[in-house]
Amino acid sequence: MRAAFMTGVNQIEVRSDAPEPTLDPAGAILRVEACGICGTDARTFFNGDPKAPLPWQLGHEPVGVLEEVGPEADLPPGVERGDRVFLGSILTCGRCRWCLEGFQNLCEGHLLYGYDPFPGAYAERAAVPPIATKNLIPLPPELPSDLATVADPFACALNGIEQLDIRLGDVVVILGTGPIGCWQAVMARDRGASKVYLSDVSGERLKIALDAIGEVVDDAWVAGEDNGVEEVRRRTSQGADRVSVAAPAKPAQQAALEMAAKRAKIVYFAGLPKHDPVSALDMNQLHYKELEVLGAYGATHRQYRITMDYLDRKQELLARVVTHRWPLEKIADAFETIRTGAGLKMVIVP
Repeated sequence: MRAAFMTGVNQIEVRSDAPEPTLDPAGAILRVEACGICGTDARTFFNGDPKAPLPWQLGHEPVGVLEEVGPEADLPPGVERGDRVFLGSILTCGRCRWCLEGFQNLCEGHLLYGYDPFPGAYAERAAVPPIATKNLIPLPPELPSDLATVADPFACALNGIEQLDIRLGDVVVILGTGPIGCWQAVMARDRGASKVYLSDVSGERLKIALDAIGEVVDDAWVAGEDNGVEEVRRRTSQGADRVSVAAPAKPAQQAALEMAAKRAKIVYFAGLPKHDPVSALDMNQLHYKELEVLGAYGATHRQYRITMDYLDRKQELLARVVTHRWPLEKIADAFETIRTGAGLKMVIVP
């Protein structure tokens, strides 16, 4: 079969003679219809990752048809061989405190599909290991596979929105206009925000985002030296009620504290590089304004299910965030497009 292998930093090779995946008696085989490129895939491709030993097959946002199912596989209710399904990437034990309380994203021993020891889905077929079968969710019949691949990052964006707890009339600012920021803007409007503002350090990226979801945004700007703080103050009398930091940037984290209104909520959605995770923040902003600063990581099974229905109902709007669809042979071009910032969501269609 054909599959794409990362052979080095910034190097990827499509092989036509890749070995077929082996069916585990308690697992399944997915015939891949589409697989998104996640920010995690991009960081791995650009920087390397010890959990992706070379040559390695990335891809952890797959959608496809359950082509084979092992005789011992424990499939979720309503999922059968031959179904079109989405595979959630966060692989959990199902037994620890956090799994049992419904916070599977915080599983004590969680793994990630597409990373050692589970090769990903930039291929014509991909193995679904036993630990992943509970993550299979059937697709609504009319939901296109390329849009369904975004269920994984969209559910993560939903987690951040739920942490923000947006109320009717809230002023919401989203820092970062990648796919996550775009989807959060749509959800913020749906939750009753009176104003939704977007900001990004890149004018080109901001324009692409507004071309996709500008109808739900009240205003947007390119962040200047103060990272957009003054822009927020000019548009609001008190500051922002809710701020999502959807960009992995320390200046944005600090700016969020400064632009927030008293008793506002701030969610740090995007993590920082593991080699440089410490950010200098003005804690007096936190103290004197009684701010709530929260983190958001991954998604739960409940959020995956909510996302699938939401994608199906809002196909026309949300599909605009998928700006590029690439055949497997063009996967290197897809990564380069991410590097240049010339698009939003990239999807590989084997």
